[in-house]
Amino acid sequence: MENPLHREILEEHARAPLFQGKLENFSYSGSWQSNKTGNSYKVEILERESIIEDIRFSGQGSALSQACASLMCSQLKGMSLADSNILCLNILQYIETGEEFMFPGDLIVYRTISRFSERHDCSLLAWRALRCGLNS
Repeated sequence: MENPLHREILEEHARAPLFQGKLENFSYSGSWQSNKTGNSYKVEILERESIIEDIRFSGQGSALSQACASLMCSQLKGMSLADSNILCLNILQYIETGEEFMFPGDLIVYRTISRFSERHDCSLLAWRALRCGLNS
């Protein structure tokens, strides 16, 4: 059964995604294209003193992928690069393997998303782009 609060959070971010667009200057950039759908995302990060000062995403994808990218950026802004990398790995592992961890804030929606395997690819587009950017 789907959690109505999770659905509300996702719909809010799908209707009005935050952090959408491009940064004029950035420290890190990563892109990811899905082999399954062909959809792609790019994430740009402006870092100062190992903290994410600003972050943006751009690309094409479903409403769910945009909502998840918006949620990701909302959570990561102000976090350290190290903590962001750990969170990214945790989200990817949770969706791909079911490995449990404590979700911060609104990222709890991934508990609902995990039950719909056909939505996993969309929900991870921005996270995979982030991973590429942080590890480039």
